Amino acid sequence: MFTGAVRQIKIWTSWLEHCMIAVETEAGPQLQCRRSDQWRTRVTSADTSEQVDARLDRPLLVLGALMAAGTFAAALDATIVSLALDSIRSEFNTPIETIQWIITGYLLGIATVIPVTGWAVDRFGARTMWLTAMGLFLGASLLCGIAWSAPSLIASRVLQGFGGGMIVPIAQAVLARAAGPSRVGRIMALVTIPTQFASVIGPTLGGLLVETTTWRWIFYLNLPICLIAGVLAARLLPPDEPQREARLDLRGLLMLSPGLALLVFGVSRVADGTTAVLVPVAAGAVLLAGYVVHARTTPHPPVIDLRLFSTRWFRTLAAIMLVYGGFFFGAVYLFPLYFQQARGHSALQAGLEVAPQGIGLLLMVFLGGSLADKLGPRPAMLGGLGLLALGTLVYTQLPADPPMWLLLTALAVRGAGVGLCVGPLMAAVFQGGLPKASIPRATTAVNILQRVGGSFGTALFAVVLTSQAGAHDDATPADFSHTFWWVAGLIVLALVLTLTLQRGHPAAASADD
Repeated sequence: MFTGAVRQIKIWTSWLEHCMIAVETEAGPQLQCRRSDQWRTRVTSADTSEQVDARLDRPLLVLGALMAAGTFAAALDATIVSLALDSIRSEFNTPIETIQWIITGYLLGIATVIPVTGWAVDRFGARTMWLTAMGLFLGASLLCGIAWSAPSLIASRVLQGFGGGMIVPIAQAVLARAAGPSRVGRIMALVTIPTQFASVIGPTLGGLLVETTTWRWIFYLNLPICLIAGVLAARLLPPDEPQREARLDLRGLLMLSPGLALLVFGVSRVADGTTAVLVPVAAGAVLLAGYVVHARTTPHPPVIDLRLFSTRWFRTLAAIMLVYGGFFFGAVYLFPLYFQQARGHSALQAGLEVAPQGIGLLLMVFLGGSLADKLGPRPAMLGGLGLLALGTLVYTQLPADPPMWLLLTALAVRGAGVGLCVGPLMAAVFQGGLPKASIPRATTAVNILQRVGGSFGTALFAVVLTSQAGAHDDATPADFSHTFWWVAGLIVLALVLTLTLQRGHPAAASADD
């Protein structure tokens, strides 16, 4: 495993060095702020000539390297934190349903800020917002590291979600604009290498930090990574022209973000009784209904443009993205928690045991991107979701005490499934014939749905696991097995939705097919 990790480090380092050399030798001073127009023209020309040349040229690779450097920090944080939950629970002496808000709060922070991201990129420019997101993520990571209680840590994680929530959609919008539909699958897969490499080393690194130092270092680790990524972006990412006339849909934002947060909060209170659930859920539903009316009647661009959902393709993808977020992000903390609580393993052991999932993902992510460009997203998504279901079913049989080799193999199969479907799922949004002007808003919409799904999934699985465990401090294999049946159910739902997708590339689909 470590040999493979070292090999991937060398691959990523070599690629980044190659891109930086290309910048120095071919772009040179064009990347300085005063003379960035020529470099920007090269990227733009690559975008407009995509029908003639579908290769991933050097300007696009440079842009991909810059975006990947930032997304690596957010991806590493997402995989490391799950290994520290048990230690945090012990230090602060809090139950699982409270500790899960360390994950849920982060996802809610992301869901809250994503609606603003599309407008902010239009209004202030992608470069400015990219540096802002990196700075906010860095500062929030420091606050998480010095947290003195569970509530302070959860609040800091929400703030961290504000920064992390802008990083991915900004990167996706920038790359989708530059690559175009014919290359978006491959560039997304290529940029996913360092991001998914974080899922390989993250669990092991998180377990090592928790075992040898303290859980606080999983947040301190973000500081140098964010500083390096920020400096690279400040030096090499050319400024773009902001649209001063872009307007923020403040009224829609004040209805959409609190409405989503109240719905997730209501789901997380299921164990507290009917009133505790109905009040926030009803309030959230009213706010969301108000947003729908507002979005249909406002003369200005809304936070989420509901016209995007006029095509069956986008509607189906939106539903898949919501469900995908639920079973993927929602289950992130279940696997290390199972190995630590039900099997009594240390944080380092648990980190090593969940690492095969990241390795399987890394091995298959290129195949998924290539299939999406050649055949459309449907085949890769079906294959990936099938592998996900197969790997998850093993964890529904935990009371039978399956052997460790089978559990680790199942995680590798799950990772391979994610690698096959995650790239095509994101690329499918941009292969559906959307005009380039709609890409930032479409990116905002799908990322909101994915993170909201993750928030619902995390809250739902925590409630199921807690209700199964009852008064016990630690959940049993049977408790985890019951919870994993819920995860498998969401995967099957995503499979059914994917079967309804159009075959091939949908760019020619009409708005009312």
